[in-house]
Amino acid sequence: MTSANNPANSPAAAAAVPGALPARGLHLAGMAMRFGGVQVFENVTIDVPPAKVTACIGPNGAGKTTLINAVCGVYRPYAGRVYLDGAPLAGIRPHQSVRHGIARTFQDVRIFPHLTVLENVLSALPSQRGEKLRHLFRPGAGLAAETRRHRDEAQALLDSVALGDAAQRQAGELPFGRQKLLSLARAVATGAPYLLLDEPAAGVEGEMIERVIALIVRLAKDEGRAALLIEHNVEVVREVADQVVVLQGGGIIASGSAEHVLNDERVIREYLGRIYHA
Repeated sequence: MTSANNPANSPAAAAAVPGALPARGLHLAGMAMRFGGVQVFENVTIDVPPAKVTACIGPNGAGKTTLINAVCGVYRPYAGRVYLDGAPLAGIRPHQSVRHGIARTFQDVRIFPHLTVLENVLSALPSQRGEKLRHLFRPGAGLAAETRRHRDEAQALLDSVALGDAAQRQAGELPFGRQKLLSLARAVATGAPYLLLDEPAAGVEGEMIERVIALIVRLAKDEGRAALLIEHNVEVVREVADQVVVLQGGGIIASGSAEHVLNDERVIREYLGRIYHA
């Protein structure tokens, strides 16, 4: 779809954008997505403010990951726009997201399997660009030149997700749940103020989930980062989310504070009840 025939760029779509946008934060305005003739969702508006965790929940197929992909430039929305700190965020490529202050995780894992766990995190630090990053693709090469500060920073981040003892292991040797933790650590290591977390607790061992919860809370409350969290584990959502959006049936059926939404009778009946009684 070209920009000329994309409804997101039409005058009607522009007129639909609210006049007063938040000065700070990630704002998804009137988002719609279609694949062929299939409507995934429409008219989805979500604010993701700094220092808060905004959870997006809903059944499989509701379009939650598609929403993140639209923010990161994987897909172009059929309608609606994305704003970052009040300015339109359009035309970016997925690999450019971090330059705009956005980092993400995936449902699957995106790591460098042949590098060590520590090297994976070091490669994500903002200082590791150009020649420094190239050296890291040779296992063990270039690390002697890394400063102690970088090593300590990466090691502390691994400790926070219970991977400190695996720092020198090859990342591809880790079980899936620990690779998910490493993916989370890599996203955090970028320093991006906006985090899009796609099911960070999925596949993570029960005793490790508390580490995930503590890290997400710290990122928002102590560091002031904004997080858009997709998560099927409702107990994780209860622990970390400040606000919740429920995406179902092609649109938002409920939004508001976590306490309000997770106790909403319709949400319990149409979504949460299926989880608890599955």
